[in-house]
Amino acid sequence: MNFERELLMIPGPTMVSPRVLRVLSKPILSHGSKEFVEGFAEALELQKRIFMTEGIPFMLAGSGTLSMEATVANLVEKGDKVLCVENGFFGERWADIVHAHGGFADRLNFGWGRAIDLEILKEKLEDGDYKAMTVEHVDTSTGVANPIDKIGEILKNTSTLYVVDSVCGIGGMPLKMDEWNIDVCITGSQKALGAPPGITMLCVNELAWRIIENRTSIVSDYYADLKKWRAVMDDPKRYFATPATGLVLGILEAFRIVEEEGLEARWRRHRLFSDAFKAGLSAINLQTFPSKGFEAHTLSVPIMPNAVKDSDLRSMMQSKYGVIIASGIGETAGKVVRIGHMGSVTVNDLIATLSSLEMALMCLGFEIDPGKGVGAAEKILSKG
Repeated sequence: MNFERELLMIPGPTMVSPRVLRVLSKPILSHGSKEFVEGFAEALELQKRIFMTEGIPFMLAGSGTLSMEATVANLVEKGDKVLCVENGFFGERWADIVHAHGGFADRLNFGWGRAIDLEILKEKLEDGDYKAMTVEHVDTSTGVANPIDKIGEILKNTSTLYVVDSVCGIGGMPLKMDEWNIDVCITGSQKALGAPPGITMLCVNELAWRIIENRTSIVSDYYADLKKWRAVMDDPKRYFATPATGLVLGILEAFRIVEEEGLEARWRRHRLFSDAFKAGLSAINLQTFPSKGFEAHTLSVPIMPNAVKDSDLRSMMQSKYGVIIASGIGETAGKVVRIGHMGSVTVNDLIATLSSLEMALMCLGFEIDPGKGVGAAEKILSKG
């Protein structure tokens, strides 16, 4: 069946508000126009509020991986040691980037989707002389959420810079950059913030910025050199490279929506939606992949029943019911599906997704009491 409007329930990019779409439909603006310059400046101020920081905001055209690269390229010099804490696909990406820029990545791998052992991490930090430590807030490959507040406490009295990838966290889960001692934090536009893909954001505190300013070698990535971008972020009338004008104004509108909802209220909504969706999965006997108690609020990662192929399930949900979910990646490929419930997602979207999941599984021979998952989710949503 052809659907004019499909439900995009993957863990990014996510569906966006019609308000954002209307901004994107406007004529292209000059990057030097008053409307754009003022909008860019407002977006940068709102970015700081959403990151909960007094640090320096950067907004660049690119995916979240660009912010990962910019962080490493600016902080790491040849031979610097970086502790890369890993429990999924994207956590492992940091080590590759560190090596690409001449640093030494010491990988502390806890296994995909498994909880970080804070005592082991503490001992590792005490034994090593690390320039920086990287960790995922949410690893989108597994749906695991790491306790970045507790990790920040461990790093508080060390000289190691604390780098957090919150591409799938900010806007959907609590993150308090300054309070939690985070030195560099990155995110992307296309997930819980509810904007189209194409904009990456990072905030850098004063400690990390001093290290960037005082490095002895040149930054090995011209476009990602934050010192070249700093003048533009301080004054958007300045020029280094052409900004993505439409996307910047799109993220501005998404930020305004976040502000209107309120960060605390937005975090509560995502927690409610996550609890409801996972209750629905449990009611139809689907287990989730990450360690219990460490599940992200922005997506769910159910393990596939033995008798059902993930490709068959995804194909049927899209072709028959107009709902798009994602496959597993890396070690989880073929073993799980990944379902996003973040950003501008609504109660109607959650219920429609659970219902189509139930019906597709029944069509594929998986025994379910019809409506059991939907009913379990409704019980939680009705109390929210």
